[in-house]
Amino acid sequence: MKVQIVIVALATLLMPIQCAGTGPDNRYERSGFLTADFTQKACAASGGSIDPTRNGNQKCCNVPDSRQGDFNNSCKAQKAGNNFPNFHPTAQAC
Repeated sequence: MKVQIVIVALATLLMPIQCAGTGPDNRYERSGFLTADFTQKACAASGGSIDPTRNGNQKCCNVPDSRQGDFNNSCKAQKAGNNFPNFHPTAQAC
């Protein structure tokens, strides 16, 4: 019983989030490259862990609640680059 309580408590402290590559219409960049790249970088900057079962536009990072702001700031600071001129990063829940 104590183990279950600890697992539930730990699960509630992690927030599954992604840094989506979105266009002017707020839709994902089609290939999934931007979301995967943005999420990977923001996750590393915030001390989170990538969910290994998800890829592309489904890529998610489990971030401790206390580091949510770090993830959001890292996400917002990223640039899509010349190949994706109309896309920007958007932090959102998975």
